[in-house]
Amino acid sequence: MKALIVGDRPILEDVSRLAEGRFVIAADGGANRLLSHGIRPDLVIGDMDSISSSSKRELEDVLLEDKNINSTDLEKAFDYAKDQNASQITVIGWAGGRVDHTLAAFGLVFKGAILIDEVFHVEEIKEKFSFSSPEGTIFSLISVPTAVVSVSGSRWDLDQTSLNLGGRALHNEVDSSGKVTITCHSGKLALMRGKFRLPHD
Repeated sequence: MKALIVGDRPILEDVSRLAEGRFVIAADGGANRLLSHGIRPDLVIGDMDSISSSSKRELEDVLLEDKNINSTDLEKAFDYAKDQNASQITVIGWAGGRVDHTLAAFGLVFKGAILIDEVFHVEEIKEKFSFSSPEGTIFSLISVPTAVVSVSGSRWDLDQTSLNLGGRALHNEVDSSGKVTITCHSGKLALMRGKFRLPHD
């Protein structure tokens, strides 16, 4: 089973494509956003303080109330998907709003989630990973809190370089080869692949 988790933040216009063939879980108010796109979630989980009354009535047969104050609604949705042995968990509607909730959502990357928003695709890098994108496409590497990393195929390659949270490698670009290879030798590392390019003189 592949799962799509939808939070209560603006979601992608192509949510229908992402939802196809996946078990769709709305994290509380994410249900409102799904219904506005004509999508009925398979499950709604959370403390139910954000879902509208009309959405509650329409989805009463798939509501799972969880008032645990020690986790966010997105975390509850993620834990449910993991308990169901989901082979892939993608999260949208996670960015923006309260910074503490956004940071908590980012932490799901290191539990196996893939985060997607309007401009970035975020996932953990374990050992070695390659991707292809047009020259100039933006990507960033986030170490939590440190990592030793090598990068080839980028505008600024790295060779077993130590990265610290908030330091070097927060911005890089795909070079003319169109293929980037990233190796995480140690530590925890997240890749943020951009969906855009920046112009250069």
